[in-house]
Amino acid sequence: MNLLFASVQSANRFVWIQAIGRLLCQIAYGLISFYIPILFVNHIGLSAASVGFAVGLSAVSEVSGHFVGGTLADLSGWGRKRVLVLAAALGIGVSLMLSVATTLPLLIVASLVLGISLGFYWTASNAAVMDAAPPEERHHAFALMGVSEYVGVGAGVFGGSLLLGVIQDVPQTIFLGCAAIFLAYLLLMQFTMQPGQQPQAKPGMAEQGILIALKDKLLLVFMAANVFFTTYVALVTSTIPLYFTNFVAGADPTPGVSVSSTANLFTWCYVGVGAVLQLPLAQLLTPYPRVRVLMAAMVLWGAGFSLLWATGSFVEGQFIWGVVALCLLSIGSVAYKPFFSAIVSDLAPDTLRGAYMAVSSQCWTIGYFIGPVLGGWAMDQSASVAHVFWLVVGASSLLCVGILWVFEAMNPAIAHSTVTPSALSSKPES
Repeated sequence: MNLLFASVQSANRFVWIQAIGRLLCQIAYGLISFYIPILFVNHIGLSAASVGFAVGLSAVSEVSGHFVGGTLADLSGWGRKRVLVLAAALGIGVSLMLSVATTLPLLIVASLVLGISLGFYWTASNAAVMDAAPPEERHHAFALMGVSEYVGVGAGVFGGSLLLGVIQDVPQTIFLGCAAIFLAYLLLMQFTMQPGQQPQAKPGMAEQGILIALKDKLLLVFMAANVFFTTYVALVTSTIPLYFTNFVAGADPTPGVSVSSTANLFTWCYVGVGAVLQLPLAQLLTPYPRVRVLMAAMVLWGAGFSLLWATGSFVEGQFIWGVVALCLLSIGSVAYKPFFSAIVSDLAPDTLRGAYMAVSSQCWTIGYFIGPVLGGWAMDQSASVAHVFWLVVGASSLLCVGILWVFEAMNPAIAHSTVTPSALSSKPES
């Protein structure tokens, strides 16, 4: 609690603006990510594989969103504010398309635009938070952003389940609520965010920022490890809800868990645990070497995914297995994110924050393409394949540990450094 109060008290007005904005965006993005697979598979009638492919395509367009958004965010003629306003406008367009989409082509178009919106948002938003908070308070600022993320996702998922109970006949109108939330975010950025706070790069340097970051070998190796983490996060948000809904029988004689039960379990055990533990866990792990913390977090991810297999395979104690699995995945996530961001911030020059954020965010882009595609394929298979899929995913965490070991060997100074107050931050789930 003391850490939470310190984070809140240290946040200035501009940090609070970004925190409120992140809350709004995470409600909308989280609701879209969670309910697209359920609604378009179970209500529209598209196959899980095709929906997974469509959702995965948002990661492809997010590549350009990150690169273009990161470059524009560093340019004095554009800056963070205009990029964030544009991201909100694109989010409104996506929400309107999803509210009327009944075919795969329109879902694909919406997913592609969503990826660009996400790319613009995360690069400019993270850079804006770093601009708003002085170095000695930056860890409090990003901790506050992390809480906003979890609360926002939880509110989106839980609120969406309540709203679906009211609009059962036309469930896609839930996306109109997303459009309203994006509009509120657009107005917040337009009328409260002040331009001109960001550090100014030398003439011509901002345009070369992406190339400079792409030549950083340490950053690229680190990204290779983080692709596993981002794929896991994508599987949690896009595949686990469908797995619980269609393959976990529970005590009900009808196969599958209800959408509302799945949403509640996801909200309280994954999102809720993350929101409560992010601040104290980041503080508790501060003295330990960063890369070793990432390795330990990967072990937790592996254990959590293995327990998902047990959740679907054993009827006895099924609810307990599911709760423990989601809690382990949540703890692994909140342990991983601040240390990941701290290492990226060490590598990034102050005047090229947008560019380094853009390049490092590509691991999220790749992960959010791989996760829904693999998960959608697995959910289209037999129950036995769907169950074993989680064991394979859990075992893959060992490969990530190996890549982190290589990164540690390449630069022991960065790898073994601990999180200092000015470096501790939280990387967002794009």
